[in-house]
Amino acid sequence: MSTASTASVAVTSPVAASDRWTRYNATVLTICILGWAFDIYEATIMQLVTPILIKEWGITPATMGTVTTISRWIGLIGTFAFPVLADLYGRKPALIWAILGYSIFTGLTGFSTGWIMLLIFSSITRIALAGENPVGMLMVTETAPTKWRATALGGLVGGYPFGYMLCSLAALVVVPLWGWRSLYFLGILPALLVLWIRIGIKESPRYERVTAQMLKDGLKKQLDILSPAREYPRETLIASLVYFFYLFTWLGWSAWMPFYLATEKKLGFQTMGSYLSIWMFCAIFAYWICGWLCDVFGRRWVIPAFAIPASGLLIVMGQIDGPSSLFWVGLATNFLITGSFGTGLGYTAELFPTQIRGTGVGASFTFGLGVASLAPMIMGWIATAHSVAAGLPLLACSFLLLAPLFVWFAPDTTRKELTDFVGQKAG
Repeated sequence: MSTASTASVAVTSPVAASDRWTRYNATVLTICILGWAFDIYEATIMQLVTPILIKEWGITPATMGTVTTISRWIGLIGTFAFPVLADLYGRKPALIWAILGYSIFTGLTGFSTGWIMLLIFSSITRIALAGENPVGMLMVTETAPTKWRATALGGLVGGYPFGYMLCSLAALVVVPLWGWRSLYFLGILPALLVLWIRIGIKESPRYERVTAQMLKDGLKKQLDILSPAREYPRETLIASLVYFFYLFTWLGWSAWMPFYLATEKKLGFQTMGSYLSIWMFCAIFAYWICGWLCDVFGRRWVIPAFAIPASGLLIVMGQIDGPSSLFWVGLATNFLITGSFGTGLGYTAELFPTQIRGTGVGASFTFGLGVASLAPMIMGWIATAHSVAAGLPLLACSFLLLAPLFVWFAPDTTRKELTDFVGQKAG
C-alpha cells in the first residue's frame, strides 16, 4: 500500500502512544497472543505427527521435508497478501480473515489419506496461517505502549510456545485415543476467536488516524508492492535478513526436533512429547524476559547475548545421547532461540511507517521466509543421507549471524516513537 504521491504527504507529528497499559491495548495483546498460539498449534501438528506419517504411509524423511517446504512456499502468498490487505482495509478485518481461514482448512487437513493430499490441504491452510502472524504483529506494534513495545512484542510471539505446548499436550492425550487426525479436527476451535475479535477490539487508532489524514489530503490507498524497497531499501534488506536468520534456524529446529528425539535418539513419541511440552512452557517466559531486557538495555546487545550461546548449544545438541543431557541442553537451547525470537521479529515492524508498514513487513517477511523455508527440506535431505544431528551446525551458523547484524547494522528502535508517513523522520 502506498499513496498516489507520497512526497505530497505533509509530515506531521507522530501519533503519540501512551506509556501506560490500558484496557484496550491489553485486550489487543491478549487476543493477538491467542491468535498466534492457535496459529502455531495448527503449524505444529505436522511436526509432531511426522514420525507417525513416515511409518504409516511408508515415506522417507526427505518426502516430509519436501511437503513442509513446499507448503511454506505456497503460504508465502498469505505472508505477503494479508499485511497488504491490512494496509488497504485495516488490521482488524485482515486478522479476522486469517484466523477464520486457517481454522476451517486445518479441520479439512484431517481427511488426508496420503502425502499428496496432505500437501494440498496444508498448503491452503498455510496461506492463512502465514498471514495471521504479521497482521497480529502490526496490531500490537501500533497499540502497545511505546515504553514497553519490545516487551509486548516478545509476549505476542510468546503465544508461539504456548500453542506448541498445547499441541504437544493434545497429542499426548488424543493421538493414543483417536489417532493423529484428531489433532487436525481440534484445529477448528480457533474460529471462535473471531467472534471475540469482532466484539472485543476496534481498529488500530494509529491506522485510523493515518487513513483520516490521507483522506483529508486527498490521497488514495493503492497497491504498490515496491514502495518499501524504493523508499526504505536499507530497512527492507535488514528486515529480510532478520526474518531469514531467525526462521531458517527455527524452521529447521522445530520441524525435525520431534523426529530427532523420538526416532534418531530413540526416546519414543511419549517422551518426545513430554520434553517438547516442558521446553515450550519454559519458552513462554523466555519471550517476556527477553522483551523486557530489550526495553531496558536495547536490542543491539540483548539479542546477540541470546544468539551467540544458542548457536553453540545447537552444535552441542547433536553430540550428546543421554536422555537427561538431551533434555537439559535442549531446554537451554530452546529458551535462548525462542527468547529473542519475539522481540527480534517484532523489530521489523518498527522500521516502516504506518502508511506502508503492512506492505513493508509483508514484503520482507515473504522474502526472508521464502528462502528460510528451504531449511526443513535441506534438513530432511541431511537426515536421509546422514542424520538430523549432522544438520544442526548449519542451523547454528544462521542463528549466529544475528549477532553482527544487530550490533553493527540494524538501528535500535527500542522505546522510540513510530513514524506514520513515508519520509517522516523517527522521533
